[in-house]
Amino acid sequence: MKAYTEHIFDCGDRYFDALIEDIRQAQTSIEIEIYAFQIDPLGQTIIETLIHAAQRGVHIRILVDGAGTPNWGGPQVQALDQAGIESKVFHPLPWRLSQFNRTVSKKPWITNIIHFLTKINSRNHRKIIIIDDTITYIGSRNIDQRHLSTARGGHAWRDTTIRLSNAPIEALKLAFETSWSNQSYLLKQQLNRHFKSLMTGRLIHLNDSHYLRRSRHQQLLKRIARAKERVWITSAYFIPNHFLLKKIKEAAHSGIDVRILVPHASDVPIISWASESFYHSLRQSGVRIFEYLPSMLHAKTLIIDQWVLVGTSNFNHRSILHDLEVDIALTDPKSRETIIQHFKKDLNHTQEILNPGLQRRPWIKRILGRLCLIIKYVI
Repeated sequence: MKAYTEHIFDCGDRYFDALIEDIRQAQTSIEIEIYAFQIDPLGQTIIETLIHAAQRGVHIRILVDGAGTPNWGGPQVQALDQAGIESKVFHPLPWRLSQFNRTVSKKPWITNIIHFLTKINSRNHRKIIIIDDTITYIGSRNIDQRHLSTARGGHAWRDTTIRLSNAPIEALKLAFETSWSNQSYLLKQQLNRHFKSLMTGRLIHLNDSHYLRRSRHQQLLKRIARAKERVWITSAYFIPNHFLLKKIKEAAHSGIDVRILVPHASDVPIISWASESFYHSLRQSGVRIFEYLPSMLHAKTLIIDQWVLVGTSNFNHRSILHDLEVDIALTDPKSRETIIQHFKKDLNHTQEILNPGLQRRPWIKRILGRLCLIIKYVI
């Protein structure tokens, strides 16, 4: 049996170079489950590489989210179809009727409109690529030019992705089939049984069912409460619920080193306004808050003592209540230390938020931030 390995990518250029090379080397299958697949120059390159793989006989399936990828279609996607590559849209927006034929639903279009209206707040936020059932990419990067460096036409977004080799991915495969086929009840029951048989320190963390969501949330609260040394959070969209906020503040009160790293300028400004509404109470509790300055911070990592989580989940209501997410608890001590060092390095490119700065926040931003919290369950 081949050895299990973990490799961390904090550079978008190196990540996409490695991904494209792995696609070129694929022999049997590729499954892509991704929130946003942009048809920009990077997306076109990956599409061309996938088509070449399909021509070699590789079986390829692509699942995109209807909100993250609202314009899935057009000549590039038709080229995928012609190459025999299957693609589907998870919960298309109800007014995107042209995407209805890329779902498993065979209902009349008017019924689908009603159905997808009820699902409009339920998104697939995962970013998973599985190649030949042996190589797995998981992290915060979509297929989007913005993740590349400015030298390669991107915006140098700060992200973290992990490449797993020879990982036990039965749960990931089952989760993909759940979303792909929409056989939700039976497959979710299997996922529940699968995770009930595993220990708390499992590698893969999913949230495909109410049981898994509740279990994940409870375990996270327990880990924060039991922290002995540190709780270091990197979150692109930080809008914690009451229970997480309480545990974070209690940890800081007890003397734990609690640090939160968020973007200075978010790609969704409304998120920043809402996040800033928590700054004052967090600072009063002893939590240190840092805003990343060079570019959009889009990474999602969590460090509690020596336990390290990397994936797609944010500290917000969407990840807790609505969106499908996936995270990996790193097992390799070298990988854990890499993430810890990346966090420290990122702090060198931040400004720390102190109370005097809070007092200088424009009154309009304070009001908008409070108003944003009214809709915190959907942002």
